[in-house]
Amino acid sequence: MKTALVTGAARGIGRATVERLLSRGWRVVAGVRDVDAARAALPDRGELTVVRMDVTDADQVREAVGGAQALAGGALDAVVSNAGYALVGAVEDADLDEVRAVLETNTLGALAVMQAVLPAMREARRGSIVVVSTVGADLPTPLLGAYRASKAALNAIADVLAVEVRPFGIRVARVEPGMVATEFSRSTRRTGSVAAAGGPYGDLFAGLRAGMGTWRERYDIGPDVVAGEIVRLVEHDDPPSVVPVGDDAVHLATLDEDGLLDFLGIAWPRRP
Repeated sequence: MKTALVTGAARGIGRATVERLLSRGWRVVAGVRDVDAARAALPDRGELTVVRMDVTDADQVREAVGGAQALAGGALDAVVSNAGYALVGAVEDADLDEVRAVLETNTLGALAVMQAVLPAMREARRGSIVVVSTVGADLPTPLLGAYRASKAALNAIADVLAVEVRPFGIRVARVEPGMVATEFSRSTRRTGSVAAAGGPYGDLFAGLRAGMGTWRERYDIGPDVVAGEIVRLVEHDDPPSVVPVGDDAVHLATLDEDGLLDFLGIAWPRRP
């Protein structure tokens, strides 16, 4: 039985991925921050193990990965790096501690998991790592600069890693979804003047919220769609390096900054 580790597995894309892997005969280790809540949300299956895993806690990462490898009897067959959240705020006044925190989770947390699983994968000369990114990593979406930075940096790490581990039989890929119907917005944090619902970027924030709502109405896909792509990648012998998920992800990748503002319907100055 193949064994996979999924981070951020308690809800949304992570939970859907756990369920899809189980349905295909995988043993799954679900890394979560709240074990009790995750056990209530996830299937009660003998092939599923839920472990406490805050990716910003080095000790928890090492312990969770070690336990997963013990279950697998060696190297993990797949790792799905999904843990993350969004931060909304203007570049001008975003609280730097909040920016550090989102980078710590979305970028360095994912890197910590990769570093923990790679030695055994390299020795076994096999394994698959799939990074859950976002089409937003390449978009200049206003007020999402820190979030974009965290995902763009993660993409860069994944791209370089794919080259570095190629001789060892390890496959690295990432999915870039557009709008997905999950509870992701509930974990989104606000910072700076946006958190105070005012300031020079108040109108921009109102436009962004409205635009995101319209976007969701037009393009929402379920987390199971993304999970299907993730599982396809971990089971693929030679996966593509990047897979956009959703018609909106494909469309948005073609837009410049003014096209993005038009897409979101935000009343903000365009370039001359």
